Amino acid sequence: MAAGSGAASGHGARSSNAALEASLDRRFQGISNTMESIQSISGWCIENKKQSGLVVRYWMKWLKKCE
Repeated sequence: MAAGSGAASGHGARSSNAALEASLDRRFQGISNTMESIQSISGWCIENKKQSGLVVRYWMKWLKKCE
C-alpha cells in the first residue's frame, strides 16, 4: 500500500508543479515597475521558497524575454 501512496504523491507533485508554472507565467507576465508589484512577487517567492529552483528558472526565462 505504501508504494501506491508514493505513486499518487508523485503524480500530485507533477500536477502541483504545473499549477505553479502557470502561476509563475501569470505573475511574471503581469509584473510592473511599481513598489506594490515588486513586493507582491517578492512575497510570493518567499511563500513558495520550497520550489526555489523552479522559480529561478522561470525568473531567468522571463528576464531573457524582456529587454
